[in-house]
Amino acid sequence: MEYIHGTDDFQLNKKSAVTLGKFDGIHTGHQKLIEIVRQKADEENLLAVLFTFDSLPLSICPQKYQHFISTSSERRRLCENFGIDVEIEYPFTEEFMNMEPEDFICRILIDKLHAKYVVVGTDYRFGKDRAGDAAMLVEAGEELGFTTIIVEKEKYQDKEISSTYIREELKVGHMETVNVLLNRPFNVTGVVSIGNQLGRKLDFPTINIYPTEYKLLPPNGVYATQTTIDGEKFYGVTNLGTKPTVSDAPEISVETFLFDFDKDVYGKKVDVEFIHFIRPEMKFEDVDGLKRQIAADSDFARNMFLIG
Repeated sequence: MEYIHGTDDFQLNKKSAVTLGKFDGIHTGHQKLIEIVRQKADEENLLAVLFTFDSLPLSICPQKYQHFISTSSERRRLCENFGIDVEIEYPFTEEFMNMEPEDFICRILIDKLHAKYVVVGTDYRFGKDRAGDAAMLVEAGEELGFTTIIVEKEKYQDKEISSTYIREELKVGHMETVNVLLNRPFNVTGVVSIGNQLGRKLDFPTINIYPTEYKLLPPNGVYATQTTIDGEKFYGVTNLGTKPTVSDAPEISVETFLFDFDKDVYGKKVDVEFIHFIRPEMKFEDVDGLKRQIAADSDFARNMFLIG
């Protein structure tokens, strides 16, 4: 997959089927758009293209902390897995923000992307003051030679699936619902770092990763998880938080005890998938209390995963 990031100086070398949007999380609805793009690309020998943006500059929205369901690297991996040929993270500059919708169609869709098909959701908006919409794309396509495919929203329990919906569920730790909306487990990816080695002293050796500050996270607490290391999955329990019993540091870590696992994986990239929220993070009076609770959490997760 070709990845174009942080530049507007590009032009695709053949016609494309392109889907447009923010694509935070690449949820079930996004996957439907990608599936149509991939189908059109296969049928007519086109490039399957996903067009989105890099993060908004602070000069445009200085008051907002930007947190994402999927980081740029996670989204890139998902795009590749779903068969996208070219992912474009276009720079969201003030100039781009003030681009008229008609200019976006001509300068981006036609001149740069050579779009033959444009696939968008019913609520897609673009251009200055969000003045452009799907109906405008349909009309412009009839004149400029591309076809716009408007896709109805996917729903779950009669509610439209959206990144906002996922954020709401993630905020309260409803991991089962989040995972249905994403059509995959919510994950945190990182490189295993050396921790304080306390887990090993408690007979529960753990691996530690530190999520990027841009990653949207569920509540601090203990989760039943599965972790992928070198393509192999391992069940376990994960503490997401600051480990208040043993540390006063504010830094959030993802600390995972893997069942029946005792290998040196420092420096390896791992992927922790959050399956079920077990309990909130808490501070214990002593490490013995912490040790007993880890054992109870592990028993719960083992029973949930149906392993001995």
